[in-house]
Amino acid sequence: MIKHSLITATLGFALTACGQPQDAQSPAEAASSSAPAPDISLTKISEAEFPWGMTFLPSGDLLFTEKENGLKWLSAACTSGALDASTEAACTPTPITGLPPALTEGQAGYLGLTTDPAFAENNTLYIAYSKGTAGANATVVLRATLNVTENKLDDVSEIFVADERAAPAHFGSRLQFSDADTLFISLGEAYVHMKDAQDPANTHGTLIRIKSDGSIPADNPFADGQGGHPAVWSYGHRNSQGLYFDAETDTLYQTEHGPKGGDEFNVISKGANYGWPAITYGIDYNGSIISKHTEKEGMEQPLTYWVPSIAPSGLTRLTTDLYTGWKGDFLVGGMNGPEGLKLVRLDMQDGEVAGREDLLTGEYSIRDVIEGPDGHVYLATKDLDGLYRLDIAE
Repeated sequence: MIKHSLITATLGFALTACGQPQDAQSPAEAASSSAPAPDISLTKISEAEFPWGMTFLPSGDLLFTEKENGLKWLSAACTSGALDASTEAACTPTPITGLPPALTEGQAGYLGLTTDPAFAENNTLYIAYSKGTAGANATVVLRATLNVTENKLDDVSEIFVADERAAPAHFGSRLQFSDADTLFISLGEAYVHMKDAQDPANTHGTLIRIKSDGSIPADNPFADGQGGHPAVWSYGHRNSQGLYFDAETDTLYQTEHGPKGGDEFNVISKGANYGWPAITYGIDYNGSIISKHTEKEGMEQPLTYWVPSIAPSGLTRLTTDLYTGWKGDFLVGGMNGPEGLKLVRLDMQDGEVAGREDLLTGEYSIRDVIEGPDGHVYLATKDLDGLYRLDIAE
């Protein structure tokens, strides 16, 4: 059994104690949830080498990317069981061929993926990957058809290519559909292009919104090219590695990495500026001040933020009562940083973060978090630990 403890949302940090600007403003401290929390345990379902993204098929089978090894398939029988000596051979993930070669230096590689909303009819997938060289690279989103008989991808085509970057870092690269034909893509700013995140005319540090064929929706904020890139939906982001669209409320949620402190959980609005690097609750890794401002007119504030950092990666909202008291709450993976290596539950009340609960503290560096069709939560670790199912402890 893995112990976890409820903590009052750490929104009211004394930022000056963490090296923050003296005039930083903290949101009000949120109340803890009074809902009884279930005891949980982790069950390993598969080995994996630097897994990055996961998505379930209608069959219950699981597809996942590995940063350096591409796309792999795991059967539904494996996701519902436990990996042990008796199941190891049968539950070895199957490689899916057909992907182009990727740049894998630094943070580059095979990254986010999702299925088409009509996958049951068209077997279509979308995969983000990095191509180019360490000094000249881009994030690319591919569309392909999964050939389940031959374990390969057919009809592979590029539907979106981001602007070229000069470093293999901060790729973002989560993919999320909001309806049957509208795809959101998160893009980082490569660190070296952080100032460009304030310019919506380029794709560095943005959320992109396209149609499933790569065309630009007519209602994008800069669809006419005036004042911004036609595909840009929002800007002023650093490195977004959590993306979730709530169909019930028509709301897009996002997590993004801050620098040293200042990780954010945001509601995303059309054409909005999220401030990076003009405002931030973090400082640079060398201790220098990136901006003395934590807020400015015309720039959005997060629903909650983390100081110190947890490096949030992976974001899902619970839609069932499997985990008593958690329905409607978000789960965020903590990947590293001073306060990483955890799963964080965001207790949501009336669209606001009412409390935060740290789970699995110190267990694993978590890269992705998704809810499966069975209502269970599934985790991909960042390194060589593997894939896990979150169970109610017996």
